[in-house]
Amino acid sequence: MDIPCGVVATLALWPHKSPGAAHAAELARFLASQPARRWPPTVGQVAAVHYLRRPDLIGMAGPILRWAEEEHDDDTLYAIKAVAATALKHGVLHHTGSTDPYARSEMDLMSWTIVCLRHREDRSWLAEHHTPDDATEALVALAIGEHPPASSSLNEPAGGTGGIFRAVAQRLRDHGVDPHGWTWSLQDLDPLAVAGAAVNFLVWDLGPNTTVACGNTLSEGDLTGRALAARAQAEARRDALLTSAKEAAGHLRALRSLGVLE
Repeated sequence: MDIPCGVVATLALWPHKSPGAAHAAELARFLASQPARRWPPTVGQVAAVHYLRRPDLIGMAGPILRWAEEEHDDDTLYAIKAVAATALKHGVLHHTGSTDPYARSEMDLMSWTIVCLRHREDRSWLAEHHTPDDATEALVALAIGEHPPASSSLNEPAGGTGGIFRAVAQRLRDHGVDPHGWTWSLQDLDPLAVAGAAVNFLVWDLGPNTTVACGNTLSEGDLTGRALAARAQAEARRDALLTSAKEAAGHLRALRSLGVLE
């Protein structure tokens, strides 16, 4: 499941957005024409773009992205390209390619992908079911009302891929409230669901005050503190890598200026 989920996540996270996803059809044709061997490095490159901004969320999405670092035989590469072609044909870029986060948040794409791919017995064991968007939105409307606050917090101890978060964010936007003013904390037992939530949080642009954690709420309790600590560590590692890269680039420029390198 990690490969098809990762392909869908990569397309959803594609950095180039346009008003109304006007570029989606042209980009879909270009991506569909790419050779199969290009897909693993493409997944890594898209993840790297988002890593610079939110290394913690990309780290939590690792279960559906890390396969891109592995070697794959021709049959697997063919299957990866086929999955990408199918996702493009069914409009992933149209759903997630708009510059407007409201338009990108109209559906929980990662939930549909994971639930549809997973065997029903696994869904039963994990108590994993996709709540229809209409039902979620109706519950959120009753809970929040017509005057949502500019700042508050939502902590979901069994959040899946974040369907409740999507509905709340859309409700806030409907009433002129920026979701960036809220704090969003999600945790779930299933690593794939948590990975999907991490991708969704980026696609839906819930803002800087977001954390996701993987763990058993019943035995471990609230994992928000652990998630915040992991975020701080991930950002420190990113900053160290960027510093090293800048230093290396400076050394190369100095060597070229001295004529040591061409």
